[in-house]
This record gives sequence, structure tokens and C-alpha cells, in this order.
Amino acid sequence: MQSEIDLKDFFQKVLQNNAPSTLVLVVLGMATWLIGGNLLVMMHYRRMGKSPWSGFRPFAFPFSKFNFKEWCLLALLALVSLTLLAASLSRQP
Repeated sequence: MQSEIDLKDFFQKVLQNNAPSTLVLVVLGMATWLIGGNLLVMMHYRRMGKSPWSGFRPFAFPFSKFNFKEWCLLALLALVSLTLLAASLSRQP
């Protein structure tokens, strides 16, 4: 027997059971990681002389050719996004 997930009910419970500040911190953490990561990949491919959009092909991860600055930016992105997510967890009652 397969149970179906009611997404409307799920999101309603998520919104009702969490404080607005928690939800804002989670969204900020996710946005920091996704947007910052995409900008980092675009910056890397621009530095390599390729189209900035060439990094968005599946399995086109450029990590083996990152320079020191790009590794530091990736670490900073991880630190900031994980800090925001940890702050959202600490807001739970």
C-alpha cells in the first residue's frame, strides 16, 4: 500500500509549527549556499576562459581546478550557510 503525501498539509504544518525567524534563517542559509555556489562556479569558469554558463551542465564540477581564492570562498560559503542553519535550529523552543 502506497501512501500519498499531501504537500499542502505538510507546508501548512511547517509554517504553523515554526517561528517566522526560524523560517527566515533557513531560507537565508539555503539561498546563501545556492546563489553563492552558482556565482562561485560562474566566476571559476570565467577565470578559466570558458563561458560562465558552462558549469551548469550535469556533472561539470570544477573542483579539481579551483585556485586558493575559490577554495576560500567555498569554505566561507559553507561557514556562512551552516551558521545560518545552526542559528535557525537554536531558535527552536
